Amino acid sequence: MIKTEIIGNLIKTYSDLGMKIHGGLPEADYDEAYDPIDSGRTYTETDIPIDETSAEEIVNILTGESE
Repeated sequence: MIKTEIIGNLIKTYSDLGMKIHGGLPEADYDEAYDPIDSGRTYTETDIPIDETSAEEIVNILTGESE
């Protein structure tokens, strides 16, 4: 289930089941997200466990490339 917490002027969004969340800006899969409260960004829970990141995903993250 998607959970949110307000931390200062940010909203932390995460999955309480340890799954990646999808959405945001740029739209992608994230372990957790921190957004300005007024951003209106939304996320959905995926079926991808947080600890499963492929080598290709790591390279994309490091090089700033998206799928």
